[in-house]
Order: sequence, then structure tokens, then C-alpha cells
Amino acid sequence: MLPFNCLNYSSPVAIIYTKLKLRTMKLSTKLIGSLFLLNCLVISSQGQEANSQKFVVHEDQVYPSKVAEYEAAAKLFKETMEAHNPGMSYMAISLDDGRFLYLSPIDNFADLDNNPFQDVVEAMGEEAFDQMMSSYDNTFETHKDYIISLAHDLSYSSGDLLMEGVNYRQLSYHFINPDKWDEAKAIAKEWTELHAAKNAPHGYRMYTGGLGTEPAMIVVRWAKSEAELQAQLEENRQALGDYSDLNKRTMAITRKRETYGAWMKPDLSYQPEAEVAEN
Repeated sequence: MLPFNCLNYSSPVAIIYTKLKLRTMKLSTKLIGSLFLLNCLVISSQGQEANSQKFVVHEDQVYPSKVAEYEAAAKLFKETMEAHNPGMSYMAISLDDGRFLYLSPIDNFADLDNNPFQDVVEAMGEEAFDQMMSSYDNTFETHKDYIISLAHDLSYSSGDLLMEGVNYRQLSYHFINPDKWDEAKAIAKEWTELHAAKNAPHGYRMYTGGLGTEPAMIVVRWAKSEAELQAQLEENRQALGDYSDLNKRTMAITRKRETYGAWMKPDLSYQPEAEVAEN
């Protein structure tokens, strides 16, 4: 229902990793430099633009038959982080199409040069670290890394995001025609203003695509379950009234839409208490 504008980066994230080598279906110490370089940094928010927060995302497409093995490997990885406290954090989320995402904030692109795992490798030894990472072998088909930004000024808060048990997410991807960037941003702002003017009871967060993504924006909504979220959407529709014109203009600049259900995965996330951020 909501539009988005994104940075139209055509270069693949692989550009970031030209000096990083991957071992085929084997996660080695070298892979950790790329696998989590983008998503496992703990960076302060100082220096961020006032209305946005960049996140680096690592995405694995997990085989349906290997989800249990993959999650066991991810839990082992989390336990390793807890044991060695490498000074980084990440949030995990699983989508209903088999993707697992890991997100962490960054201050700027220069932060991508940091490798938070070096101390862990040195403490464990490369052989032990590789053995731990080998538990991921053959559990996922593909993986990639990219950057997204949380647009605070295009989001609408209802104050219930961090309530206990609110772990269900709906991710609505709006892929925008590249030449409609400015128009999409203006329309997205109209949606935010409409929700505020009508005092809509339920909020959303707006993320814009960045380096390594298609021109797209992502609306993220939250609830305790899918059923509860659908009820909340209906409550918002009743509060907003007639928005047919705004919706028509939104669809005119949208190339395609995709919507997924998802769950936050606290058991796979590494977030030391002092560093936990809103998700």
C-alpha cells in the first residue's frame, strides 16, 4: 500500500569484496571476512544523517530440508560470539520463503573495512574456527550482502514495536521505477502524513534499498502473529478513510510488489544487552 524510493545502485555488492575469496560450499576464515563483514559490525550512530540509519544485511537462501541444521549452526555461531565478545552485534530474521537475514547498523561505507572477527579467530585458532563454520556446509543455496537504510522521516511510529512478544513481521517490497525516485519519496511522505493526521493506531517502518539492491523500498510492520497483523491492517484502513487517489499514484510509480511474512529470531541474534537496538 505504501510507496518507497531507493538509491539506484547498479553495482553488485561483490565490488565491495573484490579482495575477499570464498571457498566453494565451505565457510572458512576467509569467508568470515565477507560473510559477516557487512552484517556484524557494531558501529555507533554518530555521524548518521538525521533522518536515516544505514544497515548492512547478510542474506542466506536456506534449503527447506536443511532449516534445522542451519539454525543449529547459527546457534553455535551465536554461542561462539557470546564466548569471545568480539565487539559486534546482529539481528536475525527468517522469512517464509526460506531466507535468513542478519542486520547490523553502520555509520558509513568506510566501516566496511573493519573485520570484527579477527580477535575471535586468533583466540580460537583458525582450525577450530573453520571447524565451527563448517557446520553451515550444504545448508544454503546462495548468500549475498547489501545495504538498506531506515528512513525515519518516512516511517510512522505507534510505540508498540518493542513490546514483549512482538516478533512477527510483514515485509512489503515496493520496486520503484528508477526514474520516479523523487516522486516516490514525496508520495511516501504523504502516506506518513496521512497516518499521523488520522492518528492511525498501528505503525510501520520504511526502509530504502541501497548498494547491492534493486530500486526498492520496504515497509515493515509488526505484530504478535499474522492474524493479529491482518486485524491491525484493517483497523488502519478504517482510520485512514478514503486514500484511493494516493494509492493510485503509488501504484503508478511501482514496478512490482512482493510481500513476505517473517519472524524475528532472538535465539539466532547476538545483541549484548547494552547494544540492543530497535529492529
